[in-house]
Amino acid sequence: MGEEIRSIAGYYMVLEEGVLEYKDREILYLVEAAVVDTSCCGRGGMGFIMVPGYINILKARRNEDGLWVSDVDRVEGEEDRREITRLVLARHPGFGQVNFA
Repeated sequence: MGEEIRSIAGYYMVLEEGVLEYKDREILYLVEAAVVDTSCCGRGGMGFIMVPGYINILKARRNEDGLWVSDVDRVEGEEDRREITRLVLARHPGFGQVNFA
Protein backbone atom coordinates (compact mmCIF):
# COMPACT_ATOMS: atom_id res chain seq x y z
CA MET A 1 0.00 0.00 0.00
CA GLY A 2 1.32 3.41 -0.95
CA GLU A 3 4.30 1.92 -2.81
CA GLU A 4 4.89 2.59 -6.51
CA ILE A 5 4.84 -0.45 -8.78
CA ARG A 6 6.94 0.69 -11.78
CA SER A 7 6.57 -0.32 -15.41
CA ILE A 8 8.14 0.85 -18.64
CA ALA A 9 5.76 3.83 -19.07
CA GLY A 10 4.98 4.72 -15.47
CA TYR A 11 3.61 3.18 -12.30
CA TYR A 12 0.52 2.35 -10.30
CA MET A 13 -0.09 2.25 -6.58
CA VAL A 14 -2.73 1.14 -4.11
CA LEU A 15 -3.94 4.22 -2.27
CA GLU A 16 -6.47 2.62 0.06
CA GLU A 17 -7.95 -0.75 0.98
CA GLY A 18 -11.64 -0.80 1.87
CA VAL A 19 -14.37 -3.16 3.01
CA LEU A 20 -18.00 -2.78 1.94
CA GLU A 21 -20.97 -4.53 3.57
CA TYR A 22 -23.13 -6.14 0.88
CA LYS A 23 -25.90 -8.76 1.26
CA ASP A 24 -24.70 -10.05 4.64
CA ARG A 25 -21.13 -10.41 3.33
CA GLU A 26 -18.10 -8.15 3.07
CA ILE A 27 -16.53 -7.03 -0.20
CA LEU A 28 -12.81 -6.20 -0.41
CA TYR A 29 -11.92 -3.31 -2.71
CA LEU A 30 -8.73 -1.37 -3.51
CA VAL A 31 -8.56 2.28 -4.54
CA GLU A 32 -5.69 2.58 -7.03
CA ALA A 33 -4.00 5.17 -9.24
CA ALA A 34 -1.99 4.72 -12.44
CA VAL A 35 0.44 7.35 -13.72
CA VAL A 36 2.10 7.51 -17.13
CA ASP A 37 5.23 9.61 -16.60
CA THR A 38 7.90 8.04 -18.83
CA SER A 39 6.01 7.61 -22.09
CA CYS A 40 7.15 9.09 -25.39
CA CYS A 41 3.58 10.31 -25.97
CA GLY A 42 3.19 12.51 -22.88
CA ARG A 43 2.06 12.30 -19.29
CA GLY A 44 -1.26 11.31 -17.77
CA GLY A 45 -2.99 9.26 -15.15
CA MET A 46 -6.19 7.81 -13.85
CA GLY A 47 -7.78 6.46 -10.72
CA PHE A 48 -9.70 3.21 -10.54
CA ILE A 49 -11.11 0.75 -8.05
CA MET A 50 -10.34 -2.98 -8.08
CA VAL A 51 -12.77 -5.40 -6.43
CA PRO A 52 -11.11 -8.77 -5.70
CA GLY A 53 -14.37 -10.15 -4.25
CA TYR A 54 -16.25 -11.40 -1.21
CA ILE A 55 -14.01 -11.78 1.83
CA ASN A 56 -13.64 -15.29 3.26
CA ILE A 57 -10.58 -14.46 5.37
CA LEU A 58 -9.09 -10.96 5.46
CA LYS A 59 -5.29 -11.04 5.63
CA ALA A 60 -5.23 -14.85 5.70
CA ARG A 61 -1.48 -15.19 5.20
CA ARG A 62 1.66 -13.40 4.07
CA ASN A 63 3.28 -14.00 0.69
CA GLU A 64 7.01 -14.46 0.02
CA ASP A 65 7.47 -10.66 0.07
CA GLY A 66 5.79 -10.36 3.48
CA LEU A 67 2.64 -8.75 2.07
CA TRP A 68 -0.81 -9.75 3.32
CA VAL A 69 -2.96 -11.96 1.09
CA SER A 70 -6.70 -12.32 1.67
CA ASP A 71 -8.91 -15.28 0.74
CA VAL A 72 -11.81 -14.04 -1.43
CA ASP A 73 -14.53 -15.34 -3.76
CA ARG A 74 -15.08 -13.53 -7.06
CA VAL A 75 -18.26 -11.53 -7.63
CA GLU A 76 -19.84 -13.36 -10.57
CA GLY A 77 -23.37 -11.96 -11.04
CA GLU A 78 -23.84 -8.92 -13.29
CA GLU A 79 -26.59 -7.49 -11.06
CA ASP A 80 -24.34 -7.80 -7.99
CA ARG A 81 -21.46 -6.19 -9.91
CA ARG A 82 -23.65 -3.24 -10.94
CA GLU A 83 -24.87 -2.67 -7.37
CA ILE A 84 -21.39 -3.02 -5.85
CA THR A 85 -20.07 -0.57 -8.45
CA ARG A 86 -22.77 1.93 -7.50
CA LEU A 87 -22.02 1.58 -3.77
CA VAL A 88 -18.23 1.84 -4.14
CA LEU A 89 -18.46 4.87 -6.44
CA ALA A 90 -20.80 6.56 -3.94
CA ARG A 91 -17.96 6.26 -1.39
CA HIS A 92 -15.37 7.50 -3.90
CA PRO A 93 -17.17 9.94 -6.23
CA GLY A 94 -13.97 11.16 -7.89
CA PHE A 95 -13.45 7.74 -9.49
CA GLY A 96 -15.25 6.43 -12.55
CA GLN A 97 -13.89 2.95 -13.21
CA VAL A 98 -14.48 -0.22 -11.19
CA ASN A 99 -12.83 -3.50 -12.21
CA PHE A 100 -13.68 -6.94 -10.85
CA ALA A 101 -11.13 -9.74 -10.48
